[in-house]
Amino acid sequence: MNEPLPEPKHYNSRISQRVNDAILQGMEIEPEKRTATVFKFRESLGLVVQPRRTPPPNPLPASEEGGLKSCCGMDYTKLRDLLKAGKWKKADEETKRVMLAVAKREKERWLDVKLIDNFPCADLHTIDRLWVKYSDGKFGFSVQKRIYQSFDGTREYNSDIWVNFAETIGWKRKGGDWLFHEHITFDITAPDGHLPNDLLRLGGRFRMINKEMWRYLFSRVETCRL
Repeated sequence: MNEPLPEPKHYNSRISQRVNDAILQGMEIEPEKRTATVFKFRESLGLVVQPRRTPPPNPLPASEEGGLKSCCGMDYTKLRDLLKAGKWKKADEETKRVMLAVAKREKERWLDVKLIDNFPCADLHTIDRLWVKYSDGKFGFSVQKRIYQSFDGTREYNSDIWVNFAETIGWKRKGGDWLFHEHITFDITAPDGHLPNDLLRLGGRFRMINKEMWRYLFSRVETCRL
């Protein structure tokens, strides 16, 4: 029991050191030292491709900024100006404000599945393109969606996918807790996809992420071809 396991390379010298080490970690005697999930094991083997930041195919041209599109006459100049000035926290708050206003949910302060599934694509495009443009492709709903889908995320809930997604964009500490809204990083140095963040949070003192609603939003982003 006290003798170390023979290295896999002892039996097959053609495998790489990375594969050798991944197998050994997966066979650790102590459970807490063992690879916790299949995803982590695949990651150790080098089979997981980390998402790359790519801007959407049609970022908002500067010439269109004076006429930001909306199906209901929403004015997006304040959001544009906040993003242009790098005021990320206020821009996050403004994003929530205008989306609730478009959905006529200012009083309720939250969106349900039906409202998300029918949110106007023109407005979603404008909001997203502004975020992408002024963050140089770092932030925006389309950026978040692509990262989520890079882990095979769909409209259906999968806990492993959500944890990996949240840890990648910095909404959850690696192997630790989900971040309360007060701990979000409102800075361009935040991980790709970290913002926007405020739109779909549960009420209460700490305002936790509403994981279910974010999945529906990413589904709408896909439908609207962002």
